[in-house]
Amino acid sequence: MRRLGERLQLARIVLHELHRQSLGRTELERRTVRKCGTHATFEGIFAYLVGNGYVQKSCQEHRAPYLITEKGLKLLEGL
Repeated sequence: MRRLGERLQLARIVLHELHRQSLGRTELERRTVRKCGTHATFEGIFAYLVGNGYVQKSCQEHRAPYLITEKGLKLLEGL
């Protein structure tokens, strides 16, 4: 298990990238892993962010980009 600081840093990177622009999951993973983490750590933090409403899909299409929610913006400000 990763340290709390590393998980928070990974969450901050994901939310910051989505704050800049809407991205598909694959591109978001590439940008996140390039800065910090691995595929497995990205999957874990991304599932947490989606499951708790910090990130959502823009529509129901299969390859639809993800957006940061208001709740996600508040978390990003706190990080």
